[in-house]
Amino acid sequence: MKRRLPIYIFIIGAMVVASVLYGTGILGFLNDSMRYLSLPFARFAAAVGFEVSDATRQESVGELRVKAKDLEDRLAAMSVDYVKLRGLEEENRLLRETAKFLSTSGYDYVGTRVIGRKMDAHTATILIDRGTKDGLEKGMAVIAGDGIMVGKIISLSERVSTVMLITDERSRIAVSPAGAHKLFGLIQGAGNGVAQLTLVPQGEKLERNDIVVTAGTEDRVPANLALALVDSIDSRPTEAFKSAAILPLVRPDTLNMVVVLRPSALSPE
Repeated sequence: MKRRLPIYIFIIGAMVVASVLYGTGILGFLNDSMRYLSLPFARFAAAVGFEVSDATRQESVGELRVKAKDLEDRLAAMSVDYVKLRGLEEENRLLRETAKFLSTSGYDYVGTRVIGRKMDAHTATILIDRGTKDGLEKGMAVIAGDGIMVGKIISLSERVSTVMLITDERSRIAVSPAGAHKLFGLIQGAGNGVAQLTLVPQGEKLERNDIVVTAGTEDRVPANLALALVDSIDSRPTEAFKSAAILPLVRPDTLNMVVVLRPSALSPE
């Protein structure tokens, strides 16, 4: 008990001194002085904290930008892969249809690969990797898919041939209604990937979505090869002939493999 008495006296004395200092305002002055003296340190600490926070935020933004760029690159790569996949699917479909057509038609033919193409406002041609060495000749019909004629050879060398597509402005092909076996018009290219059916007599029946085929009036182009689909018809009773806009049955940009029909078997029967 005697040992604790000095401690109690010290605590009571400290409380009395603190009360006197607070009453005279000296304690408040010391408190304000300590606050004033510590202000620069507080500001420095706040500045350091802000810089650290800003650096962290900039680093986070940088990381987000890198991730966003990575996602964009991956999306672009996936888009390219998707386009390639669709192209391969279309090519495979055409090849399957071509193989089926050739297995039942009896035509003699040469399979070729497209190695070049030229498409502009007036011209529509493709380059194939077969020529005179393979028995090809000028004027032969070129098909794709289920016996769909896409054009005919207009020039060739020993190993390479140029095929003029039906949308080329120079292209002219005599046509017949599907299953009719008669000449009733002419398909002529109009450039820009389109063609027209012209010189159809007014008395001939012609409706939208009709399919027109080759008439077989050319030496190296057999009859009944599908050519195009009738889209819109321009018929004026005061004129002797009517015409129609047509849609090619095969898109030129999907042509990677085509088949040339050789004249030795233009009449399979």
